[in-house]
Amino acid sequence: MSKPIQARNLDRPLVLSANPAGVGAIDVENPEKPLAVLVGPLNLKPGDRIDLYWGHAAEPTVSYEHPLDAPPDNGFATLSVDTRSLESAKDPLPVRYRFTPFPGGTAEESDITCIRVKLESPGGVDIDPATPYENEALRPPRVQPSGVIVNPQGVSVIVAPYPHMSEGDRISVAWDQHSIHHPALTAADLELEVVIPIPPPIIEAAGNASALPVRYEIRDVVGNWSKRSPATEVVVSLGAH
Repeated sequence: MSKPIQARNLDRPLVLSANPAGVGAIDVENPEKPLAVLVGPLNLKPGDRIDLYWGHAAEPTVSYEHPLDAPPDNGFATLSVDTRSLESAKDPLPVRYRFTPFPGGTAEESDITCIRVKLESPGGVDIDPATPYENEALRPPRVQPSGVIVNPQGVSVIVAPYPHMSEGDRISVAWDQHSIHHPALTAADLELEVVIPIPPPIIEAAGNASALPVRYEIRDVVGNWSKRSPATEVVVSLGAH
């Protein structure tokens, strides 16, 4: 005997955030600019209704009714979510919609999109707007060994714990003009110093310097950027030992 055919839900909504991994600070920086959510495809007729549910709210976050004087539209609809209502959440939030045909048709539910909302940038708020690409709320890195670097082997940069340190953060160190990308932080790394080894070829390529700048920056799972840390200047004199 054949199995009964189960009804398929409507396609899940697509949150058009700046970063596909989730909603970040850039998505809410202008309170007059709503966050767009794409739903469909739907066979919209006059009077049909779409209700979008964000998170665990029992009431719709935003609703749309196809105007009675509008022609049918077989495609997608864009719903606008007021970003002032959004809050950060540790776990991804469910986003779904309900489509109700007019008049009094049977409502259809969509599949669920789970979206991360993280509105705080790693490192916290920049305390000096006069330096637009540097965040003085971050502590300058420490370099080990301390003192003059005379050997490219065994050099590390140490990043202190910073505000809004989160699992999935990616720290990049700039050794002069050379970048070192550290693996994403795990839950075990949180609230601890992060030790980032500097490969000897990078130290050798940058060469000797009396004040070589070393700094770092962080991007989180939804693309929030910390800006660059203040620099620590180190003396490099390879071959001096």
